[in-house]
Amino acid sequence: MAGLTIKDVALEAGVSVGSVSRVLNGLAVSEAMKKKVDAAMAKLGYQPNGLAQSMRTRSTGAVGFLVSDVSNPLYGAIINAVGARLRAKGLMLLLASFGSDRLQSELDAISEFKRRRVDGLLLAPGTEISPPLLEALDRFGAPVALIGGDFPTRFAAVATDFRSGVRAATRYLLDLGHRRIALLTPLTQLWPGQERIKGLYDAFDEAGVSRDGAIVRPQGLDLDPASEVAILMRQEPPPTAMILLGTRILAGALREIRDERLRIPRDISIISVGDTEWTSIYEPPITALRWSVEEVAAGLVELLLAQMEGRAGKADAGRVMVRTELVLRESCAVPPR
Repeated sequence: MAGLTIKDVALEAGVSVGSVSRVLNGLAVSEAMKKKVDAAMAKLGYQPNGLAQSMRTRSTGAVGFLVSDVSNPLYGAIINAVGARLRAKGLMLLLASFGSDRLQSELDAISEFKRRRVDGLLLAPGTEISPPLLEALDRFGAPVALIGGDFPTRFAAVATDFRSGVRAATRYLLDLGHRRIALLTPLTQLWPGQERIKGLYDAFDEAGVSRDGAIVRPQGLDLDPASEVAILMRQEPPPTAMILLGTRILAGALREIRDERLRIPRDISIISVGDTEWTSIYEPPITALRWSVEEVAAGLVELLLAQMEGRAGKADAGRVMVRTELVLRESCAVPPR
């Protein structure tokens, strides 16, 4: 019915306009009163004006989530899990991703979320921690929770233990006899990439093997993973094993390995950083570094809600570290002679 107002709802429910307003704004009313108003709104088909409500309550019931690449399957799983948890709390997820100018796109998106007055912000950084980024987060005006391990402790953050995970993956390959192991990882200037590289070097050092065989290949958004693998395999001697992110990097590598008529694991061993659905159904199934997407999502949402509900400390907003595990499948073997 067009043109309905809260006066119509009040008349239908047999209560005052003030009582309807209190229900709509989430203020304290009796359960009986709330049921009357809800029943009246349902009968009339009344839809509250969300913008007007947000102006009165200073709450939009929305949380912004900014990621570098929504096509990344590892982010996709986190986004879905976060969205489900927020919906369970009556909150809506608004999603944004970066453009080509990463830092400016990041700052622009944060500014736009602020303009829309979201109740909180989740961020998976796509750029290095910089004064402009920290200033934008400090001035955001609403709770913030981040993905990463190198933010100041005044920011709540969830980090995945990539260092110990890649260390375990590398040590597994070293124990099989591999001495030339390539790590293909994006954004090596950021904390996740740096932690993966540290894990690679840790394993070589702990095993007493020269780092000369630890090959790091940074992966940018403009690089073709298949071409990168082709370059690697033309080295003398070529790597006998690769550890690579389970995104388009893994897909490109598998395509190049197939085109070169190489066989996994007879000619080269593969470990994926990230366990997606198709790592287990690929032939042969791919050994993968796995972490719980649900733990990441639960940590992000809990850290954000703790701030929204006034349960978080001001000096230390909280940290969650998500452990990793190596899932052994059939994509690794002793190196070829």
